[in-house]
Amino acid sequence: MFIKIIIHLLLVVFGVLIAQDGSNAIYRRTGIHDGNLVYTRYSNFGNLGSRYEPPKMEWPKGSGTWYGYEFIMMAGAEVVDTSGNIIHIISENYTNASSFDISPDQSHTYGWEPLPGYFNTGSDNQDEYPAMSHKPETWPNSWPHDYPGLPGTRDGLWNGEFGAYKRADQESYYVMDDRYNDEFGYYPFINSSIDSTGFPLGRRGIGLQVGVRGYQWVQVQAEDILIVRYDIKNVSDKVLDEVVFGMYVDPAVGGQGDSVDDDAEFDTDEDITYCWDLDGIDNQGRPGVGYFGYAFLESPGNPLNGYDDDQDGLVDESQDNDRGQQVFGPIGNFGEPKLHWEGDEDGDWRTFEDLNTNGQWDEGEEVWDDTGSDGIGPNQEEYTGPDSDGTEANGMPDHGEPNFGRTDNDESDQIGLTSFLLRPAGNSSDDERTWNEMTPSVFAGALPSNLAFTYGSGYFSMPLESKRKFAITCLFGNDFDDIIRNKRTMQKIYDADYSFAKPPRTPILTAVSQDKRVVLKWDNNAEKSIDPIYGKDFEGYLIYRATDPSFNTIKTITDTYGNPIFWEPIAQFDLKNGLHGPHPIPIGETGAHFNMGTDTGLQYYFIDENVENGRTYYYAVCSYDKGYDTDFFNRGLTNKDQLSIISPSECEKNIQTNLVGEVVAMGRNCAAIVPNAPSAEYVPGEIGNVLHSGLATGSVNVSVFNPDELKDNKIYHITFTDTTISKLTKSITIENITDNLIVFDSKNYDEDSLKSISIEGLHFDLVNDSVPAPKDYGWKWSNGAESVDAFVEIDNSPRANALPEDFEIRVLDFGADTSYNPLAFLRAPVNFQVWNTTLDEKFKFSLNERVNIDSVLNGGDEIIILFDVQGFSYKSCWKITMDTLLTMNPSPGDIFKLTIAKPFGSLDTYEFQSSSSFSSNEIAKSGLDDIYVVPDPYVVTASWEKPLYYSSGRGERRIDFVNLPSNCTINIFSMSGKHIKKINRQSVVQNGAESWDLVTEDGLTVSYGVYIYHVDAPGIGTKIGKFSLIK
Repeated sequence: MFIKIIIHLLLVVFGVLIAQDGSNAIYRRTGIHDGNLVYTRYSNFGNLGSRYEPPKMEWPKGSGTWYGYEFIMMAGAEVVDTSGNIIHIISENYTNASSFDISPDQSHTYGWEPLPGYFNTGSDNQDEYPAMSHKPETWPNSWPHDYPGLPGTRDGLWNGEFGAYKRADQESYYVMDDRYNDEFGYYPFINSSIDSTGFPLGRRGIGLQVGVRGYQWVQVQAEDILIVRYDIKNVSDKVLDEVVFGMYVDPAVGGQGDSVDDDAEFDTDEDITYCWDLDGIDNQGRPGVGYFGYAFLESPGNPLNGYDDDQDGLVDESQDNDRGQQVFGPIGNFGEPKLHWEGDEDGDWRTFEDLNTNGQWDEGEEVWDDTGSDGIGPNQEEYTGPDSDGTEANGMPDHGEPNFGRTDNDESDQIGLTSFLLRPAGNSSDDERTWNEMTPSVFAGALPSNLAFTYGSGYFSMPLESKRKFAITCLFGNDFDDIIRNKRTMQKIYDADYSFAKPPRTPILTAVSQDKRVVLKWDNNAEKSIDPIYGKDFEGYLIYRATDPSFNTIKTITDTYGNPIFWEPIAQFDLKNGLHGPHPIPIGETGAHFNMGTDTGLQYYFIDENVENGRTYYYAVCSYDKGYDTDFFNRGLTNKDQLSIISPSECEKNIQTNLVGEVVAMGRNCAAIVPNAPSAEYVPGEIGNVLHSGLATGSVNVSVFNPDELKDNKIYHITFTDTTISKLTKSITIENITDNLIVFDSKNYDEDSLKSISIEGLHFDLVNDSVPAPKDYGWKWSNGAESVDAFVEIDNSPRANALPEDFEIRVLDFGADTSYNPLAFLRAPVNFQVWNTTLDEKFKFSLNERVNIDSVLNGGDEIIILFDVQGFSYKSCWKITMDTLLTMNPSPGDIFKLTIAKPFGSLDTYEFQSSSSFSSNEIAKSGLDDIYVVPDPYVVTASWEKPLYYSSGRGERRIDFVNLPSNCTINIFSMSGKHIKKINRQSVVQNGAESWDLVTEDGLTVSYGVYIYHVDAPGIGTKIGKFSLIK
């Protein structure tokens, strides 16, 4: 708010009365593009950057290194004034106070002003931004009808270039015109009172209206790029035969005061203008200043000159053509002649998939490009239903659909960069001079001491109601080669209609600070994402931690050229699907490959214990997708075959700070947090021992994930269901039986899924003996000796079942039991019995004597345990084969014990009780001696102090008092007894630290020396201590 007040005062002082009654200047707004590493303010009256408000073309975001003031979009035309003179009018809106192109009465500038209706004027648009795709609160309640389809069909949706679909990760949109440019005697409307009326009701200028869209992507290959697209329309009553389009660039590469050593150049082959700092050092003495430039991705086309301007094999293609008829013919350099619609000059529009050849789209078939005028098809997340105008899946291309008309960047004839002029920074209000500077084929200028330059593209004609489009990319690089690579990469992507894979949704992150650790927890929202081309392609999560809000300090993984390209995560969790290690497709031209993980399985929490109390940490949990390669369909990684190969994409991480480093906004997948010891009276929540009743042999470990989430005096039960005989685990339920509340219920038992989440502050780590199997067995000889002397396995028979029960073979006198055989005469007495010790029941068995046939248990004998025996009908389970040479011959009193691993089942219940965190003054009293100051001594700085990123100076100074009670008073004195500072502390019990900025009660910076502190905690006690400052 303070910055906005200052800016408003500056504008008033400079004579721009932006609140003039009836003037569209009241709709002026600025916003911030921060969707990738390019971080800049922009205005809705044609300018990038800002003369007065940061950020000003900062790159990389968070570095504090900015590259210029403002960059002004200009359009000019040759016209005839009322005296019959040929004049040249330029519309722009340079906000430099000494360079205003302003009316004599100072009431208005001769340039662009925003049109109403393109942003929300209500109070919920708190930042007062123009409309931005990621901020629905900035959207108007009802968009002006400038889109395909019926009026009102975009209300409540994003009004994008590609329909309601958000093509980029961050977009902006506004519309402006030049109605107040009444400097000359030219009237664009014929026989109309509109343009003869004076300001502010008149409509003058050249008669141009411009729609402006900004685009940013988080993908690595586009992270240094901001695209701005301008759609210029001649809304006047007069044909404009010669029009030129361009920009005035006022750079300051390295920041304010460092522009005297800037240089600039151009390259017509690449359609790029660029500038750099000669010594590579910014205005704060920091090295590493990069290159900054503007490049045409698409320049205004001339579809009327009968010439193939862009050498693509198509003459005078236009994005405003109707579909026409289906014809068989050439499609330029885009392929062999084919059947296509006349208006789809490059032949790339596809109608819906028709698998059953019934001539209509049916559910389950791909709609391809036949999405309808809103640009959103049935398989896209924003889809709300068929288009009300009947254009969806109608078998014909319609405006608003992909790959047709204004959404197809190949359907435009282009001129390219036609002028570049170095000039001193300053006044651009002389229209004739500016027109001459943008004359086609003018590439000139000497390097001035304070660099600026203009560039242009022209001339082209604009008939009535015609539109011309051009797209520029504002791009950055570490050096010349890097910026050229970025331009070429972006050109390919642009020519393919921004063919990025859409990254998965951002997870919702919750972060909790604890003593020397930070607990992160996130949802699975990202896994529900649907890419419009690649479908459900979610792959995993990357966990980042940095000590700067822009994560620049962890961008340490470099590409083939040594440029930092990837951030180093502290953890990564990915699907167990065989897609691991470096991705097969490199990132653009960098030669770098995205690390897909190690098939860890997904997890939805992370505990970071590699942290220091008192330091601010910035976290982000970023989802990423699979990308695509030619074998992904055959490998089962996707259900979509024969798509274009592409490298993976990762969702954004965005934390905004102000000039002093305070966080003012952050993405929902980000957190800024300071770990600290709790207050002195804090007693964390805990759980009692886990008690087990039942037979299962697996382990259940319940630990406290976040003690402050624990419920007080609640008893929990963990129960299971199972199958019939083998009692395999089917489901699991965790219930708060105190409140009769089920907190977790899964019909399919999956311990990995349970392990990946936390529930009411608890973490559950279960290890199931999922299949009954021999766990432990061997002889317990009557003389006290033990040996194995046997091998146990499941019986090799169709009758066999893995029975999860324990057994004993008890050696007794001869005749103790009978070996079972369905034929009674084959049954034989033996000297042992088989007991099921789980059920305490004697079981039947079959004895197969392999060595000594004597009905006595000997080496080599085989015992098969039987159950459910009814004549010839019986089942078997475990087969016990004795070693041929036993340690000793079994005799009465000897026992062979067999323990079977048993899955969690319906007979098992695990119980534990939780207690919540609470405060205890008695605990606090005993902890008063634990209060101290860190760091002590304070020597020049502390490790946790935040630097200033956007200005010079010392930055933060800070010491912390730790282990304090939540409510207390701290008084600080000099050694002579002078009172220095009083700090009244009222805090939550989870935070036991209180900071002091080393400023006295009088607002002065404290001097070095030894100081005494006195802590007074009502109801608890006092503590006196001392600390030292060495500055």
